[in-house]
Amino acid sequence: MRLTLCSMLFILLGASAALAEQKEVLLGLTTDFDKEALTIGVASNGCTERKDFRLDFADNVLTVFRTRRDACKAMPGKLSLTYTLREAGLSPHKPFRVGNAFMVNENLAQAVDRAEQRHDAPPPNR
Repeated sequence: MRLTLCSMLFILLGASAALAEQKEVLLGLTTDFDKEALTIGVASNGCTERKDFRLDFADNVLTVFRTRRDACKAMPGKLSLTYTLREAGLSPHKPFRVGNAFMVNENLAQAVDRAEQRHDAPPPNR
């Protein structure tokens, strides 16, 4: 019985860690060749930081993952975060695609992001 409880705890902790990281709905993305930089726009409730994101570049697709949820209560706003092309794994001379969805309304970006991650959510209207 004790082994079963320990196993269940390990599974639950692993599942909660997996749920904590999810694709971010972006509010924008710009590049700067001269500065060799990439800037992403994300929604913030006041506690979002640069370290809350992980950039993944595979098969010429850049995907931004949020690794920590912003649980603050401030009015949502757009936050711009800049990364070097090297940090993102990008070359300034090669094309790439983005694996994230984009949205204009920062008030809804985090709500849409959470709903799309739920398995019981209805499919989005397209």
